[in-house]
Amino acid sequence: MPRMFWLSVVAFSVLSLGGCGGSPESGVVVGDVGTALDEYLTRITPFGFSGAALVVRDGEVVLNRGYGMASVADGTPNTAGTVFTIGSITKQFTAAAIMKLEMEGALNTEDLLGAHIEGVPEDKAAMTLHHLLTHTAGVIGSTGDDYEEVGRDEVVRRILDAPLSSEPGSEMRYSNAGYSLLAAVVELVSGSEYEEFLNERLFAPAGMHLTGYVRPGWRGETVARWYAGASDNGTPLDRPFPFWNLVGNGGILSTTGDMHLWYEALKGEEILSAAAKEKLFTPFLDDYAYGWDVLETDRGKLIQHDGANTLGASAEFRWFVDADVVVIVFCNSSFEGAPLLRVVRDEIETLSFGGDVDLPPEVLPPDGDHPEEHATDYRLPSGGRYRVAHEGGVLRLVTLDQDAINVLFAEGEVDTFAHADLNVRSVRLVGAAVSGNSEHFVRDIEDEEWAERVHHALVGLLERFTRVNGAPARAAVALGTAPVGRDSLLLASVRLRNELGAAEDIGFFWRGERLVGLDDTGYQVSFPIARVSGDSFVGYHLGFGRAFPLRFESEGEEERGALVLEHGRATGLRAHSHDHDDGQDHGTEDGDDEEHSEQQGHESHDH
Repeated sequence: MPRMFWLSVVAFSVLSLGGCGGSPESGVVVGDVGTALDEYLTRITPFGFSGAALVVRDGEVVLNRGYGMASVADGTPNTAGTVFTIGSITKQFTAAAIMKLEMEGALNTEDLLGAHIEGVPEDKAAMTLHHLLTHTAGVIGSTGDDYEEVGRDEVVRRILDAPLSSEPGSEMRYSNAGYSLLAAVVELVSGSEYEEFLNERLFAPAGMHLTGYVRPGWRGETVARWYAGASDNGTPLDRPFPFWNLVGNGGILSTTGDMHLWYEALKGEEILSAAAKEKLFTPFLDDYAYGWDVLETDRGKLIQHDGANTLGASAEFRWFVDADVVVIVFCNSSFEGAPLLRVVRDEIETLSFGGDVDLPPEVLPPDGDHPEEHATDYRLPSGGRYRVAHEGGVLRLVTLDQDAINVLFAEGEVDTFAHADLNVRSVRLVGAAVSGNSEHFVRDIEDEEWAERVHHALVGLLERFTRVNGAPARAAVALGTAPVGRDSLLLASVRLRNELGAAEDIGFFWRGERLVGLDDTGYQVSFPIARVSGDSFVGYHLGFGRAFPLRFESEGEEERGALVLEHGRATGLRAHSHDHDDGQDHGTEDGDDEEHSEQQGHESHDH
């Protein structure tokens, strides 16, 4: 499963409630912290949050509830009992299985891979299980689509036949394929199927009866559907499942309650010994241990992992060991093409530690609303354009150019010249990676080592684009730059396209003129709109953590109306409505984005 790339310069049966109290339907909300978390998650649900959260403080569950919809079409809500995909959190189960086998004397993490798998080629002869566990083996990142119908031996062959990206033990390069090799080792050493081994040696002893790929049966439980924008991508059970591009590295299903039971098991020694856990939680290169990131933070030691797919699922398990605070969150919808958890993580963590965050305003329920009457294009006096789309019963404001982005923010908060410059520079970096011209990296990123890391990351993203979309990217277009609201960061989003019409976005984080981060998804400025009263609405952008009051006004028979954007000083800019020429689709159209980016000179092509 994909892992967020960030560069830095400096639920369910009574048994699975794990003693939490309450029921899967009602959930648990306890004390001031639980109430504050519940209010925040409830408030952001109309603006795109959908999933379930469990928070533990000092051994007490203060929150375990679902939010949003498990199935929009069926009207089925998420609850504390809903089953979600946990993504790459799966890896720590694979690591725990290896440690269990070591405890039983069946293997050692310092064993060469060739001691357990036949046919290891000479260039991989020095590779150990430790290297695979810590992503330092140098094997390829992945072997194909998650749901390709491919077996274990074929996946092992693909990995062993592929060239190494680095010498074993020399550097950390996150690899799903490496954990598929480890899952193969589990099967070959134990004589059991991977999922059977996990169930018998890990899950059942921990009391986890709703965790796995297929063995739980999933007869009466609600499995959350995946939503990417307005697209319903079904559930994992709708797909061939599980096959070996996914086994061992991602895709296991679970509930918040079952994962709470796993946390309790990790605190004890009934399943893993103290010595096994010492190895499991010892970080190596880039703070990665065995299936876990292990970090020292301002809040003490943090053991964590996240996971996501491109279909709408994201998940996170964060254990602040010194404070004994655990935050487990699963989501079944995406945020502008990115994992939803990335944009709400900080707020949930702050509240879990008793802090305060800004809340979006309360809004009216949609019952009886007919918001589609406002869905059209709106043009500002300055020329900027917005689109109000009606998707799945929800209104959404979409910016179609940089001018529209700038107007959303209060005067003095944006530097239009800086935004235009960062659009150009971000597109130029992508174009340089597409064409193989490294001069722009030297010019735009002064630090040579940093430039090399950015170049390597971009090349990896472009290779993935080609693998997923069938043809390489041929053009890069700026979607716009906007402040992200923390630490003076600006996010410039760039859209890749190829000759087959496929498109994906990349996000560049800038502080001043310095590039400080790169994300494998971009964030077009777009957010849901909900009614406050009458024709007064509010939009709320989860990524920026801010509200945008607005209202719709009628203006005569010839025009459908006007959109009035309300700034913090109670002033406003009026955007007049313009119907689409075709009168059909009110969703985001790549052609409109490209048209405006080309006019501003923010496009780069592969030559």
